Amino acid sequence: MAEETPESRLSKNVVIAYDGSEHAKNAVKFYAEKLHMPGDHVFLVYSVEVSDVIQQAPFSMDPEVFKDLVQKEVKRIQGELIEFAKYLRAMKLEGTVKSTHAQKPGEGILNIAKEVNASLIITGSRGQSKLRRTFLGSVSDYVMHHSPVPVLVCRREN
Repeated sequence: MAEETPESRLSKNVVIAYDGSEHAKNAVKFYAEKLHMPGDHVFLVYSVEVSDVIQQAPFSMDPEVFKDLVQKEVKRIQGELIEFAKYLRAMKLEGTVKSTHAQKPGEGILNIAKEVNASLIITGSRGQSKLRRTFLGSVSDYVMHHSPVPVLVCRREN
């Protein structure tokens, strides 16, 4: 059997859940230093929870005011994506930055993973207690339990 070399192996699409936090940066760093192979394509995925935008809006809001609120959120997200792309380049990774909206951030991450035919999903972990995860849920927990592809959860650095 021939030995596999980086040139002979198939490249893979890797989705990394990313929100700019130290936990997410740690996940990217771990991937870049330990797992990345030439030819791999990274998708940094920023999944915005739909309720985050809606909760900012009073129930009886004028449609124009709501439209302005949504436009401000879109501009904020675009600014975040630019910073995320800079971080991806700084880590010397070939990739794409994508954003998505979903009821739960984990759903958005899984939707993008399916869209790009990811072979691996990587997420950081905030290290929540079991009680907090039980009541509030965690993105990494959701992704682990619903993903059809392998998931790597990177714990925080000590």
